[in-house]
Amino acid sequence: MRSIAEKGTGSRVSGIINAVLSSSTFGFAPFFSVSLMAAGLSAAEVLTYRWGTATAALALFALIMRRPLSVTGKQFGKIFLLSIFRAGTSASLLVAYSNIASGAASVIHFMYPVAVAIGMMLFTKERKSPVVMTAIAISIIGACLLAGGDSVSIEGGNTAVGIIFAVISVFCYSGYMILMKTTGADKIEPTALTCLVMGLGALFFFIAAQFTSGMHLVRDPELWLYILGLGIVATTISNFTLVKAIGQIGPTLTSVFGALEPLTAVVMGAVFFSEKLTLRSVTGIILILVTVTIVVMHQKRQD
Repeated sequence: MRSIAEKGTGSRVSGIINAVLSSSTFGFAPFFSVSLMAAGLSAAEVLTYRWGTATAALALFALIMRRPLSVTGKQFGKIFLLSIFRAGTSASLLVAYSNIASGAASVIHFMYPVAVAIGMMLFTKERKSPVVMTAIAISIIGACLLAGGDSVSIEGGNTAVGIIFAVISVFCYSGYMILMKTTGADKIEPTALTCLVMGLGALFFFIAAQFTSGMHLVRDPELWLYILGLGIVATTISNFTLVKAIGQIGPTLTSVFGALEPLTAVVMGAVFFSEKLTLRSVTGIILILVTVTIVVMHQKRQD
């Protein structure tokens, strides 16, 4: 029989593995998204297929595991609000991917913990911290280095638009995280919460598609591999392993391993889309990743 210490070590190792899986699989999202848009699908179609397949997969999981998906009217109101911010995150990121290098957009998006810290200081009674304020300044320097380099621009894209929408994704996702905490939505059963947020997102994008490009049935098997990769690997598996990792090693260490998400996106962009990497952009990436890690660890000490 294993000792309690051995069980604890095993759980920690399992948590680290889940955290690595979560961040690295989510890092594939830009690759699958850009590939689908390059094949002719609109942003609304890509997101409808992404959240639709992810919702179906999670609902099937809930059915097999007998997890409840029902919520109260008050809880649904909170979920509806959260789904707007989550959908805004996905939509703004796809606009960013269409205009700047996907790796650069992912790195900018990864600044959301800094935005969360700012939001918590502005909208709650959380006191201002010199560490966080210094980290914010460093992250801005990193973002400027990244945005000012040749590695950000792509052929046919509008760099300014791409950067603006990458920043919008930061505030949308940080708003999602802050609302999750301040509205008490984090007390809702996780499977039901995630399934409904994704399901509402799929509905929003399906409606958007009707008023823009229209919704087309994908018949190409290769495109379905990209859709399943985006919906199952980069969304369902990523979210599932994220929840498990938080339960095993806590949110702080899980967030630190989240640095693999933009790094995966940068590597995928360089390998498959020939996105440039310069010394200036690499320096900016490092500054942003270090800053986010500092903020996350500081928040842990504050808690």
